[in-house]
Amino acid sequence: MTPVFKIGDKVDLIQKSSKAGGKISERQYASRIIDFDGVRTAKLSAPIQDGHLVPLAVGDDYDLIVYTNSGLYSCRGRVKKRYLEKKISVVDILIVSDFKKYQRREYFRLECNFRIMYRRIPDDERILREKLANDNFDTPLEKKECRDKLFAMEPVWDDATITDLSGGGLRFHSDVQFKEEEMIEVKIPLQLQVRFESLRFFSRVIASAENLKVAKSYDTRCEFMSMGAREREVIIKFVFEQQRKKMSGGDR
Repeated sequence: MTPVFKIGDKVDLIQKSSKAGGKISERQYASRIIDFDGVRTAKLSAPIQDGHLVPLAVGDDYDLIVYTNSGLYSCRGRVKKRYLEKKISVVDILIVSDFKKYQRREYFRLECNFRIMYRRIPDDERILREKLANDNFDTPLEKKECRDKLFAMEPVWDDATITDLSGGGLRFHSDVQFKEEEMIEVKIPLQLQVRFESLRFFSRVIASAENLKVAKSYDTRCEFMSMGAREREVIIKFVFEQQRKKMSGGDR
């Protein structure tokens, strides 16, 4: 197989079947391509949902949506194996269909300008969440103590200015520069035509660089690490409401 992707490309995973006959998840999980065997097996970073690793079940089928330099491509994949590699959770995916060009309306990116809130996920919190996701405990008491520690943590929120938004992620300006692959949580207030929504997502930093147009400001791009069907539709609705407003001149 000649891959259309390269190592490091972002991948969205959407569950299509369960080998065990379980409920099909409505969530869309974010991952990245770590390696490819040149035949039909891709190694991906294990997806994270709400700060927890998602244990993809061996034998389950997923649609893979791959972000490449030449656009979006999709294929069907089957979970072969999940394991730790150098203390990093990874999953092997067997590609069972050909790649095809893919387009979805939720990836339309809206330019915008309003205030959001964010918080950086400290290492101790990230470690506790990963431990819970892997269920790495010797006793029920140890698991309870881990949950109690997470509950006792007091999150520290800061504000930023969002500059574009899509169903896959966002970009914002702040006075902080982030590390690539750093995990943050964001609160996004969205005023729809008929109601107000406040959404909250864990996100992964793709890039963060100095904004040369604004002193002591940094431009940061993030991808959503997990998103339910309802939240995704709220963002899509907001994006298209705002786009229609701009086209009609309603923002003047």
